[in-house]
Amino acid sequence: MADEPIDELVEVPVETVPLVVWAARLSFYFLLQGGGLLLAYAYYGFGTDPNSFPLGFRLDPLHAGVHFVWGLVGVLIGFYFPRFATAYILAFAAFYTVVAVLGTFTPYHLGMQLGTRVNEFHWALVGPA
Repeated sequence: MADEPIDELVEVPVETVPLVVWAARLSFYFLLQGGGLLLAYAYYGFGTDPNSFPLGFRLDPLHAGVHFVWGLVGVLIGFYFPRFATAYILAFAAFYTVVAVLGTFTPYHLGMQLGTRVNEFHWALVGPA
């Protein structure tokens, strides 16, 4: 059978993954960032100054928890429940728009420390989302 020529090419359907599902999968970054920071806070103590962490990880424990939850939900939706990806991205965009707007006027809101760099990052998230 291995020596017989193949007369017809078998077409295998290729499923394309929508961009919104890839966007939900990219929230893996938030899962890693929030989870890593929560582990660091558990080790060093939750009273640790966020500015003692490297750039990109200077979030207070509550903010790290928020990132961890958004990342966990995004990864679950992106990989296991892609039909909910559009709703997730819309909720993500709405939440971070509110946080970015509130962070523009005050450095502390919803119990989170929203410094200038963190707020710039939130504004950078709002556009693509």
